[in-house]
Amino acid sequence: MPGSIKEIARIANVSRGTVDRALNGRPGVNKEVAKRVKEIAKSMGYKPNVVAKALATHRKPTIIGVVINSEGNPFFDDVLAGINAAKDEIFDFGVNVVVKRMKGYDPTQQLDLIRSLAEEGLDALAITPVSDSLIRDELNSLVADGVKVVCFNLDLAGVHYIAYVGCDYFKSGETLGGMIGFVTGGKALLGVIACTNNLEGHRKRIEGCRSVLKREYPESRIVDIIEAEDNDEIAYEKTMKMLLEHQEMNALCFNAGGTSGGLRAVRELGLENKFKIFTFDMTPVVIDSIKKGIVQSTICQQPFEQGYQSIKILFDALMNNHLPEVDHIYTELNVKIRYNI
Repeated sequence: MPGSIKEIARIANVSRGTVDRALNGRPGVNKEVAKRVKEIAKSMGYKPNVVAKALATHRKPTIIGVVINSEGNPFFDDVLAGINAAKDEIFDFGVNVVVKRMKGYDPTQQLDLIRSLAEEGLDALAITPVSDSLIRDELNSLVADGVKVVCFNLDLAGVHYIAYVGCDYFKSGETLGGMIGFVTGGKALLGVIACTNNLEGHRKRIEGCRSVLKREYPESRIVDIIEAEDNDEIAYEKTMKMLLEHQEMNALCFNAGGTSGGLRAVRELGLENKFKIFTFDMTPVVIDSIKKGIVQSTICQQPFEQGYQSIKILFDALMNNHLPEVDHIYTELNVKIRYNI
């Protein structure tokens, strides 16, 4: 099988950009490096991608922008891995994927990142949107200007996007409610460590959980909900306060990030054996806590696929004018326990 630019770059120990410049005779590459790159390419039977070359010749560079709330939240490591995998696959087509990362869910900061990408010349955008009218209006303005938009991980009603790629939050909440009711024998007094009320999906997750508890486990209820903003220090402080104020509670759910900080509060109070604890996603702290029997179960939502599919959908829309058949592409929900991780 003929080599790719990525493989040539790995063997030559240079960047893919250096390989591209060397093979196409562009300036900026040391002569010896260029010679070595060409020799490796020849030995691997490399052949230029004709489609990519045509695109590079006849079109301006194609930019797919990404705005992602990944700073300080290990869940998004796998999402970014999916984005980077897709980025590698489309590199030969002259498509550049530019990622802007932010911490938290401030709509003003997110708006600034969207506009900075637009100023750089944007053809498509993948975004984890904050639930705010500022963001909705800005995204619809981009769509009106011909920019393709995909929302991933977080949905935002009213955006004229190509697709949303992520979990069905209400269904994930129902799954959580079913797990809590089953494990506690239908007698859960639940504390929820949420992210922020500023996220449409996470509100739906709590609604889904509450609906199942009310309908099927009437002796269970949500006692308190705190907002940790995906921040471990905030989660620690607020979880500690909630545990001290509501000593009747016997179950906890970490609805998003902040799990490490919240579990630290549980451990420091020596309450690991009192609570049935439920989480979302497979971050390192969650895996470790499940193995130790501190967390009973976690619900996963395929983060790698969320990142990967978002970029590939936008690529297909830009290059082939191909749109997905449905505008909501839900990733599979998997329940993980101690015996299947």
